[in-house]
Amino acid sequence: MNRDELNAYIAGKEPAIVNTYRPLYHMSPRVGWMNDPNGLIFFGGKYHLYYQANPLRTRPGQMTWGHFVSEDLVSYKDLGIALALPTLGENAYSGGAIQEKGDLHVFYTLHLEKHPQNVRYDGETLEGDEIYTEEENEFRKTLPREIEGKDVKEEIVYHSSSKDGSSFEKGHPVFDNDTLPPNLSQTDFRDPNPVKIGDSYYLFLGGKDLTLNQGVIIVLEGKDLDHFEYSFCIGPFYELGDMGECPSYRRIGDKDLLLVCGSNTPRRGNDFRNINCSVFLLGEIDFKKKGMKVDLIKEIDKGDSFYAPQFIAGESRPVMVGWMEMWGKRYPTSRLRHGYVGASTIPRIVSLKDGDLFQEPIPELLPYEKNYEGEGFPRQADITLTMKVGATLAIKGDNGRLIIGNAPRGVYLDSTESNSAYQTARWTNRPYEEAKLRILLDNSSIEIFVDGGRETITSRFYIDGPFRTAFTGEVLDIQIKEIEGRKA
Repeated sequence: MNRDELNAYIAGKEPAIVNTYRPLYHMSPRVGWMNDPNGLIFFGGKYHLYYQANPLRTRPGQMTWGHFVSEDLVSYKDLGIALALPTLGENAYSGGAIQEKGDLHVFYTLHLEKHPQNVRYDGETLEGDEIYTEEENEFRKTLPREIEGKDVKEEIVYHSSSKDGSSFEKGHPVFDNDTLPPNLSQTDFRDPNPVKIGDSYYLFLGGKDLTLNQGVIIVLEGKDLDHFEYSFCIGPFYELGDMGECPSYRRIGDKDLLLVCGSNTPRRGNDFRNINCSVFLLGEIDFKKKGMKVDLIKEIDKGDSFYAPQFIAGESRPVMVGWMEMWGKRYPTSRLRHGYVGASTIPRIVSLKDGDLFQEPIPELLPYEKNYEGEGFPRQADITLTMKVGATLAIKGDNGRLIIGNAPRGVYLDSTESNSAYQTARWTNRPYEEAKLRILLDNSSIEIFVDGGRETITSRFYIDGPFRTAFTGEVLDIQIKEIEGRKA
């Protein structure tokens, strides 16, 4: 289907969607599947927030770019599909955006399946193919993976532009994969993130070192937006597993900061418990000497529902948005046939303090809040509290509960009885004698910011009825705000 046909399909299908668990002040697709944020940019006085979309089913398929716009990153208007490739086998995979000479330019991965008849594109929900537990995912990381050649697929960097950001044509390729060094995969090469530094343009891409079977970040350089050449490679790093994905660059203070993801990174202590992970990579990039001195690598979020974060280009603050889901897990709104899957995290401001990186929700959320005087918690809430060691907070519904606690080991979120994806407990890396928490609830999502955002835990849950609460131990200074955000 082309873009107009897909948008007509969305409009026709939307009345049948079941919105029982839909978040209110987080982006979620009207119809079908949603994953990585793409091309996030402040352009023309508005935020344009694209994302990986497949409206035809609640699983990935022939991928397109969906499109939200917002004036404040809390209320959103869904404009449907902005970029679609109607030729079967051609997919618009992830990428980024940049403004130049008054136009919005996007760079994306044209993922070409050479045998599209082997790929399922219909609207049915696949059951039985998900990885359900952490243990199964950890085992899957150890399995050998076939390196697919050009007879199976290609991943090509494409460039397209728009005057208003509402629609994009296919565009054209800007790089010859054959010019990559021989140790770098030409077929696992994706997610271009464009930036301009000095008089040059750079594209950061996820890649694979074939010799080492490890993930890397590949940097291309160009004097204009239509022709790029290989410049250098950052990595490999243990944290990037066997494939780097979704790099996003930002200058923060006097440092260079990359958001980057790793595939199949083996668990290490309390880190990398999902099939894929997202990390901060902080240091100094020398674009002339072609390398990066790394000061800090840190997993961004300890929960089971955070992936592929991207900074918003054209924004004066370092604001990032992630996919509030994860690969290799159950998707309850798919299994229940509600007709859609996926959401984005609350946009988070990243800051560098005392050599560490912190995250906090954007302040634009505050005008949507009011004091809450009712019982328990509202389903949309901003809660602050302090927990001493040994304290717990249970959020209970009609058919399950979440438990947040502060143990000698650290702060944790226990979702084993929440009808969630993994049904597991997730922990911070640090212990806290008095843990100061900020908790954002949005119907079926929870984001916990610990110690001013030094650590975060993000998850999804599917509990019906009002949210009742129960406390043990010392839980102090509780403040509850109800959030009244409305999508435009």
